[in-house]
Amino acid sequence: MIRLKNTISRSFRSAVCFDSAGPNFNEGKSSAIFFVSGPLEKCGKSPRGHQHFQRRWHSMSTENGPSYIFHRGSTPLVDITLGQLIEQSANRYPNRECMVSIHQNVRLTFSEVLRRADKLAAGLKKLGLKKGDRVGIWGPNTVEWYLSFAAIARAGFRVVGMNPADQQGELEYMINKVEVRAVVAWNIFKTQNYPAMLLRAKANCPTLEHIIIASDHAITGTRRFVDVESLASRVEVEAVDAEQSEISPNDGATIQFTSGTTGRPKAPEVSHRSYVNNGKQGMQRLELDKGHHTVCLNVPFFHAFGLVMGQVASLYSGATTVLAGPSFNGKEAVNAIAKEKCSVIYGTPTMWVDMVSVQQEMKAPLGKISNGLTGGSPASLELFKRARETFGLDSLKSIYGLSETTAIAFQTFPDTQKSIVETTVGHVSDHVEAQVVDGNGIPVPFGTPGELWVRGYLTMIGYWGDEENTKKTLTDDGWLKTGDQFILGSDGHGKIVGRLKDMLIRGGENIFPKEIEEFLESHPAVMEAHVFGVHDDRLGEEICACIRLRKGIDMTADDIRAYSAGKIAHFKIPRYIQFGEDFPKTTSGKIKKRVLKESLEEQGLIPSEPKLS
Repeated sequence: MIRLKNTISRSFRSAVCFDSAGPNFNEGKSSAIFFVSGPLEKCGKSPRGHQHFQRRWHSMSTENGPSYIFHRGSTPLVDITLGQLIEQSANRYPNRECMVSIHQNVRLTFSEVLRRADKLAAGLKKLGLKKGDRVGIWGPNTVEWYLSFAAIARAGFRVVGMNPADQQGELEYMINKVEVRAVVAWNIFKTQNYPAMLLRAKANCPTLEHIIIASDHAITGTRRFVDVESLASRVEVEAVDAEQSEISPNDGATIQFTSGTTGRPKAPEVSHRSYVNNGKQGMQRLELDKGHHTVCLNVPFFHAFGLVMGQVASLYSGATTVLAGPSFNGKEAVNAIAKEKCSVIYGTPTMWVDMVSVQQEMKAPLGKISNGLTGGSPASLELFKRARETFGLDSLKSIYGLSETTAIAFQTFPDTQKSIVETTVGHVSDHVEAQVVDGNGIPVPFGTPGELWVRGYLTMIGYWGDEENTKKTLTDDGWLKTGDQFILGSDGHGKIVGRLKDMLIRGGENIFPKEIEEFLESHPAVMEAHVFGVHDDRLGEEICACIRLRKGIDMTADDIRAYSAGKIAHFKIPRYIQFGEDFPKTTSGKIKKRVLKESLEEQGLIPSEPKLS
C-alpha cells in the first residue's frame, strides 16, 4: 500500500478515469489523500489517445493538503450519443411538452421533436451532407434552433453554434475556420438580416454550399427550413434511426466558439459523451428529475449553458423548456414565468438583476418556483439574496464551467447550506478531477488562490484546427487549464477569484475586479457593478467602477467612496465611478467591459491608453 502525502505524484495524476472503488469507499465524497492498493488496470483510451486506468481505492480528506480533488460521484458515466438520448426521451415522455415557444406560439412534444428532427436530418443528408460535416446554426432562440440541434446530432454532423449578434467579418471567420458546409438561420432579427449576410459570405467562404432559412417566404439563393424538412422520402427518414449505432459517443458533437475577448475566437470541439454526461449530472444536481418541471430558459441556445441545461438536461429529465422570447427581455421572462407556471428559472447574473428589477415593479402572480440557476459569470451574495426574496425561491444555485469543459465543472448540490450556496460556484462535478496550481503547475494548499485545472470526461477534444492553442490549454496528461484564479476548499467547493487575464495591477498590488464588484453590490442601493482597470501614468492602472442603481435612488461617486472607506483596502476603492441605466452586453448576457471602457475613453470620462508612436 502506498500513502500519498502533501504532493500528488505525476504518475498518479496521469490516471484519467477511476471506475471502481474498494469496499470501504464512501460513495459521492471527494478526496484529497488517497490510500491506493492493487495494480493499475488499463481501461482503454480517450478520444485524444490518453490512457485510462482503474484503481481500487478509498479515501479521506485533509484540510492542509494540496488543492486536489477527485469526485467520483454515485452513478456511472453513460456511453450514448445525443441522438440516442433524443430517442430515449421521446420513448419515455412521448406526449409531454418538450418545448414551448411563446413568441412563436408553438408547442412541441418530445415525440414531435424526434419525428421532425429525423425528417430534417434526412433532408440535410439529401442535400449531400456527410457524417462529420459542420453545420452552423445562426439565430435567436426558436423552435427551429432546437430542432436543428437535434437533427444535426441524429445525422452525425457537428453542430457549430454561432452567435446571433456576429457581424459579417465574424461570420465569415467562423465559417472558414471550421469549414462549414451548411447554415440553418433565422430570417431577420433586430438589425440582423441573416439571409443577406450569408449570401454575401458565400463569395468569401468556399465550403459554404447550403443556406437554410426559417422563413415563410422563399429567398433567392436559399432554401426554406420547411422545404428541407420535407425533402426526404419516408424510407430515407427511417434510415436516420437505423444509422444511430454508426455514430460513436466519442465523436465530436459540437463546436462552440469562445467569446474572443483576447483575440480571434477559438473553436473548442466537444464529444457526444461529454454533452450527454454533463447534462445528466446537471439535471441530477438541480433535481429536474424530481417531478415534471417547466423551465424558463432565458439563456441563448448557442451558449454552453443553454445547450447543456436547456436541451440535454431537459431531454434526460422530461422537463419542459419555455422560450419567453427570441432573446432575453426581463419583462417577457417574468410574464412567461407567470403564464407557464415555471418552476425553474435559468439566467446569467445580469439577467437575474433585470428579472429582479422587473418583478419588484410588476409583482406578477408567480407559482411555486423550486429552483433558480445562474452561471456564465460570478454572482454576488446580494444578488442571491434579492433573487431568493423576490421570486420566493427555495434556492438559487450556481454552475461554473467553460465551453472547453462542455459546460459544467462545478455545480451546487441539493440541500447545500445557504452560506455555501451563496459564496461558492458549487462542488466539483462527478467523475472530475480538479486542482489549483501555482505558476509552475504545482498544487497550492487548500484555500490558497491559484489557477484552476480540471480533468475528466468533460474536457474538450481540442480547438478545431489549432494545435498550438490546444497544446497551451491541454497538458500532455489531460489537464485543462481554465485561466481562472480560483480557491478550492477541502470539501470540494470552489470560489472564483477572477479571470487571470482580468487582473489589474495598481502600483504593484494585484487586484481582481470581482472582489470589488461583490463589495459594491453589497450596498442596498446598488443593483449591479462592473469594475475594470484604466490607464494611469504613475500607478500603471487605476480602478473604474460602472454602477447601476436601484430605481428612484440617487447617489454620487463620493457616496460610494464614503461607503467603501474602512471596509475595503484604500487601494481597492475605485478612483473613477460612473453611473448608468444600461451597459453593453453580449448575447449570452455578459457585460462587454472592453466596449464599455472604450465608450468612456471616447467621452473623456476616463484616461485613454497612450498611443504608441
